Formats: sequence, C-alpha cells, structure tokens
Amino acid sequence: MRNSLLLFLCAACFALPLRADVLADALVRYADGEFAQAAKLFEQALEFSAPRAAVFFELGRSQRQNGQDAAAALSFRRALILDPRFAPARAALEDTNADLAIPRTPPGWKQRVLDHVSLDALVLAGTVLLWIGAFLLAILVFRRAPARRLPLAFAILCLAFGCASLALSWICDPRISQRTDAIVLTTGGTNLLSAPADQSEKVARIPEGGLVKILSQRGRWFYGQTPAGQRGWLLTQGIVPVIPPA
Repeated sequence: MRNSLLLFLCAACFALPLRADVLADALVRYADGEFAQAAKLFEQALEFSAPRAAVFFELGRSQRQNGQDAAAALSFRRALILDPRFAPARAALEDTNADLAIPRTPPGWKQRVLDHVSLDALVLAGTVLLWIGAFLLAILVFRRAPARRLPLAFAILCLAFGCASLALSWICDPRISQRTDAIVLTTGGTNLLSAPADQSEKVARIPEGGLVKILSQRGRWFYGQTPAGQRGWLLTQGIVPVIPPA
C-alpha cells in the first residue's frame, strides 16, 4: 500500500511539469504553423490532465487551421461545456458552423441565464439561502415561544429561493442539458433514416459537423433527433458525443 502511494505521488510530481511542457510545446508548434502536430500535443495534454476549456479551445483552433472543421466544432463545444461563458469559444464555434454551412440557432433561455449569472453563483446563492432558511426554521421550531409570522415567512422564502436557485443551476448546467448531444464527424455528413436499415427512407441529411441528440441505441444504429425536431435512425460510425464518455 505504501509503495503504491509513493509511486502515485512520484508520478504526479513528474506529470505536472510534463503537462506544462506539452502545452508549451503545443503553443510553440501552433505559432510556427505546425497545426497538425500542435493538435496532437493538445490532445495529449488533455489525456494526462483534467479537461480545461482553454485547452479544448486551443485544440479547436489547431484543428480548424488544419482543415478539420467538424472536429474543431466538437472541441469548441467541449470548451463551452466546461465554461458556458467562454466568449472566444462561442465566437469560434459560430464561425466554424458558418463555414460548415450549418444554420445558426439562437441561444435558448438556458444560455441566456448563463450569460447573466454563472453556475457557481447560482449554486453558491442556493446553498447560502438554504442554510439561512434551515437555520431560521430550526430556531423557530425549537424555541418555546410562539413563532412570529415575519421570521417564519422569511425562512420559508429563503428555503424556496434556495431550492429554486439550485434547481436552476442543475437545469442550466450543460453537463446535464447536453449530456445526449453528439456531433457528426462523418465526411460529407450522414443520413437520418426512418428505420434502422440501410435501404430505409431518408428523413433528413445531417451535415458534417451537425448536431444530433441521441435518444437510444440499437446495435450499430442510433435513434436521434435533429435541432429541427426530426427524428430517425443513423449509423453510430462517425457520431461522437459532445461530452466524452467517462
């Protein structure tokens, strides 16, 4: 047990400077115009460290410069999953989608909420209000004198707004709301079919870089839905989840 712990600590100590060196090398390669090599180094950095929005953003820039627009769109989306208010990643995603001829979709109410307040602020506010409400309610319950209406109403309001704030943070969290989203990386796009069979009727064409929500899977087929609401079957090959599987 002690040997395993020592090995882990040694590996962690060596990994930290290694990751820094890989990122520094990747940035140098990007500046020198070696975009393919820079992308490989950014991917390597993501493999050996916790995912960060900035690294996914730089990976997307390298892929875009290397002509991999669909892969770049995936990287920009992953950056926005980690940081929904990362404006450069959002602008880069819009430019990439324009080059891929993907129609621009206006931001939904969840994104508009996150544009005004961060997830951390919602969680913090909800937690503080819950604790205040619970504390006041406990005092009113355990005191012998009759509870006054004003303190009781304030405690209930704190509990209600605290629960609402935490629920809103959960609903707006991209890791929850976009957990079934995937991107088409198949060259030239893929067909959305009416049945899980190669010769079935085509419902729609999903372009390369297009977004699809995966609803279920049957063998080598996904059952999904496009942003326009069209549902059908598509081959799993070349369909990559926006949130990488654990």
